[in-house]
Amino acid sequence: MSHSTLDQAERLARGGRYGELINLLEPQIPLYRDSFRFYYLLGLACLYTGDIGGAQSYIRRAGQIDPAELNTMLCQAALELRRGNTPGAIDLYLRVLEERPDDRLAKSALNFLRSGKPDDTVAKLIDEGRFDRFYPKPEGLSPRTVTVLIVCGCLAVLAALAPLGLSAIEKARQRGAPRPAVSAVSLTESERAEPVVSGGSCRYVLTDKEALACFDRAKSYFQEYRDNAAVIEINRLLGSNASDSVKVKAATLKGFVSAPDFRTVRDAPLYADVAADPGLYDGCSVIWRGRAANVEAVQSAADQSLQKGGAVPQNPQAGAQAIGFDFLVGYEDKKRLDGIVPVTIPGPININGDKPFELLAIVRSSSGALRLEGVALHELLPR
Repeated sequence: MSHSTLDQAERLARGGRYGELINLLEPQIPLYRDSFRFYYLLGLACLYTGDIGGAQSYIRRAGQIDPAELNTMLCQAALELRRGNTPGAIDLYLRVLEERPDDRLAKSALNFLRSGKPDDTVAKLIDEGRFDRFYPKPEGLSPRTVTVLIVCGCLAVLAALAPLGLSAIEKARQRGAPRPAVSAVSLTESERAEPVVSGGSCRYVLTDKEALACFDRAKSYFQEYRDNAAVIEINRLLGSNASDSVKVKAATLKGFVSAPDFRTVRDAPLYADVAADPGLYDGCSVIWRGRAANVEAVQSAADQSLQKGGAVPQNPQAGAQAIGFDFLVGYEDKKRLDGIVPVTIPGPININGDKPFELLAIVRSSSGALRLEGVALHELLPR
């Protein structure tokens, strides 16, 4: 999933094509768990299409990622107004006006609430399909959000250029060069005073001391260029009872993970550890040996046209945009099978299921399911 996909979603929102936006983004939820822009656009689309349950879920997540974003508060206020919680809606509108005194939507909504019997009018507006007057317009992103999006764009460019700088990263790691951007992400005094919260469900229950230690270790590992070790600490925080603000900063740290190659991966986890708790290793880089089975290619448009015309490409993998296969972990010598993991790797690439290879990949986990995002592979020489 690329940054351009969110640009496309924003264009669909501006054009009022909310159903298409939902179809575009919802399948990508596992890839965008910490993206405010993703959840805001998806929540807004659900509002306009009348999927109130989906809107509540996605807008709530957007608010967790960026609690201070005013457009999210406007969406939350509309949801409160829709379900009859007038005091809650008023409180949110007033909070928006404190930060943005000229906000037309908040002013209009408050004037409506002062007009008399809002409950009856709200029901009528919903029945007539005119309640969307209380929803933010897609083009109405605040200056603060625009700034955030610019920063995200810069980070996306840096990510795209990362493969070109792998040798420089390795040299920096070898000489122990600091990473100033990592140092800049720090917890406030209040966050350190109350780093965890009570209640709710979570995978890992941490004490105050343990949560702070996880955060500090993650930063320390990043400075040592031990990105895998840092990611594990961050995932532990994200799946724990840590406060929302601590989790937001932990997710920010996760954005500093360098693109892996066979030379730079350190602390690569073993398959048995990853299989036992995939979520803890989400985003870690692994180098595992094995073989491929059930290799399938996603064909380019040109090859699909040839196939429709009756022609079959000589090498189906040659024009593929991506290759999917089942990775038989530990089966390189056909003596022991540790496990089977689905893999997708960018094409074009030729994968021979009869030959063992070493796979460099990134662990991805969704709802406890393990899969790999392939980066590179090389065949193993016969012994």
